[in-house]
Amino acid sequence: MDKSNVKEAYMFPTSKKEVEALGWDYIDVILFTGDAFVDHPSFGTACIARWLQKWGWR
Repeated sequence: MDKSNVKEAYMFPTSKKEVEALGWDYIDVILFTGDAFVDHPSFGTACIARWLQKWGWR
């Protein structure tokens, strides 16, 4: 799976429209949490999402 050309998201998409705006035709991983998504290192979901994105997952 070549992930070298994956466009990184500044903010993670939360709708189909946002996924299409990034030019993505599919999503590799969907994270579910009962908490609000806060993109900060003290929040586990944000850490997991950024780590996955770093390695080319969408």
